[in-house]
Amino acid sequence: MALNPRLNDPDRPLVSMLIFNYNYGRYLRECFDSVLAQTYDNIEINFSDNASTDDSWEIALEYQKRYPSTIFIARNRQNFGTDANFKNCAINARGKYFVELCSDDALLPDFTRICIKALESNLDAGFALVHRTILDENGKRIEEPPFYNQTCKIPGAAQAAVYMMAAVNPAVTQIMYRKMMSQDKSVSGGLGARYYGTRIMDFHICCEHPIVYIKTPLMLHRLHLLNDSFRAADNMMEVIGPYVLNLQFVDMARPYGHQEVVDRLPASVEKIARLALRYSVRALISGSERNALKYFHLSAAFFPEIVEDVIFNKLTSYWMADADEKKRLLDGFQSESNLVTRTISYDPPVGSILISLT
Repeated sequence: MALNPRLNDPDRPLVSMLIFNYNYGRYLRECFDSVLAQTYDNIEINFSDNASTDDSWEIALEYQKRYPSTIFIARNRQNFGTDANFKNCAINARGKYFVELCSDDALLPDFTRICIKALESNLDAGFALVHRTILDENGKRIEEPPFYNQTCKIPGAAQAAVYMMAAVNPAVTQIMYRKMMSQDKSVSGGLGARYYGTRIMDFHICCEHPIVYIKTPLMLHRLHLLNDSFRAADNMMEVIGPYVLNLQFVDMARPYGHQEVVDRLPASVEKIARLALRYSVRALISGSERNALKYFHLSAAFFPEIVEDVIFNKLTSYWMADADEKKRLLDGFQSESNLVTRTISYDPPVGSILISLT
């Protein structure tokens, strides 16, 4: 189906795909092609390049020349940071809905059609959140269980409370936003915006609106060594960041009277401490004992009672073990259910309404 962006179509609203890029030329064709292959036609592509030094800009020019009425491109003369790059995409977006599409990710063909059906059928929903499939560096697909075990509409306050305990959507590309409900809810500037700007926006939207969760995997999220999430893991932002973020979430929730969010703060700190143990194990598996040791100590700093935890005590034994015992412990960590990666799905929050999008 050829894309045909148009305004004011009451039956098929315009969707803006905001693709921001820096040196991901090796993935960019797949990203563009995945949008062009959508089974929904009213889509525009707004692309911005942050002064890449690879062939990204040449690829963007090639696609814009082939699809001049569909693809709009911009380029920063130097790398001004993530915020400036995203603003280039957003400033000219005309869609009723938009997707923040990372240039190393890709959409499956029905992503837009199903998200539009979900949002047009639930006009009070702030966004639609889909399940993902992971792509490794070699393009191999890795399936994981959906976060929730049902496609459903979730009360905003209930989803905000879940965000205190889990990220739910590790990839920003998993969400299609209703533009009018996302305005004035994003943040900009600094590390907070770079790593957690969209999570703050998601939480803020949930404070005011329900959301739709779609358990079908509709996008491909690529994990590779240049991905921001790997950098965040190396500098402990994946644990320190959520701790600070949850304190901010509590402040944001109080004016709305969402007491369940406020009450979950102690449990969320314990959960973050256990997350630090998970990252300690991941670091060991990847061969970085130094990072593993930092996460190990960080877990006890957040929640001193974690010294009674089985994994904490196994890690304690690891530091004093010989090479053979370390290997045995590592093998055990890798086979531990739901430790290194999530292996289960959860029931939707109380008050959720099951929906069908077939």
